[in-house]
Amino acid sequence: MKKLPEYNVLLPDWQGAETQFDEIGEVLRPMLNGTITRVAPGDKKQPVHESASTCDSLLAVHPHAIEIGAPFGTGETVGNGNTYAAFFLGFMGFMGFGAWFLWEGLMSRSTFFLVSGSVILATGFFPFSFALRMSHLAPRDIPVVFNRKTREVSICVLGRLRFWRFWERVGIDKVITTSWDDLQARSYKIMQLTGEAARDTHVLRLLWGEARNPRKLEGIALIGYLGWYEDAALWRLWEHIRCYMEEGGLAIQPGETLRTSGAGKLPELPPEVIAAAGGPALSVEEVARLAGAAGALHSRSFAL
Repeated sequence: MKKLPEYNVLLPDWQGAETQFDEIGEVLRPMLNGTITRVAPGDKKQPVHESASTCDSLLAVHPHAIEIGAPFGTGETVGNGNTYAAFFLGFMGFMGFGAWFLWEGLMSRSTFFLVSGSVILATGFFPFSFALRMSHLAPRDIPVVFNRKTREVSICVLGRLRFWRFWERVGIDKVITTSWDDLQARSYKIMQLTGEAARDTHVLRLLWGEARNPRKLEGIALIGYLGWYEDAALWRLWEHIRCYMEEGGLAIQPGETLRTSGAGKLPELPPEVIAAAGGPALSVEEVARLAGAAGALHSRSFAL
């Protein structure tokens, strides 16, 4: 039985451990959990899939670059999105209970109610603030910027949200820029616990080495989404990126749209990254026109 086009990966199954990087630090090693399922070739002119797709992972299009999202932006990662929203609502109810105690204490001048209400409010405020910031005020994705003019990849790193500093919001802490030519792509199979059962899940990881010592792993980034039971569509996404960077390919495939999942706004890129990308991202309407124009060109080419 012939495979559907979206499953036609042009890479063999990987048998073995990591071979590109000899040195993997103790900090990065836990981030490489799971087993390698496929490895992108070092020659980026070589296709990895029969068809290309953004796979609902395209965040923005710039004149010279595209932004690709991470599994964080899909809401499927543990502790993301709706999970924190549920905690936010729960602690809001808890604080309401404390406010009622405090009100009763003020009305009856009861020391017990005043003290109890104050303790309950103070106990609930910080987890309430943390859940609110994570569910509604945190960036809705973690962009990775692929710039085909400079042939560089900029990986955004979010800052750590401190539990006690209720006035802080999460933003981009730093941007790591590495060469497109040196970037390595791997798909990994990991075991994901869903609360009711366990399932095989695939992720697409980007790896790069140190400039002075390419055999020493310097960083890891996730792109795309969590692939349930298979990694084929993740390689469609990599094929889209590869064509865009290597062959002057489309920024968005015909009929596709930008990713809109997740709550909150996209984090603001540093000015130097935006400038290198040719300026601010195109509007949603401009991207839609690009997708439509790409579709018309694709249909005309197919007819010929």
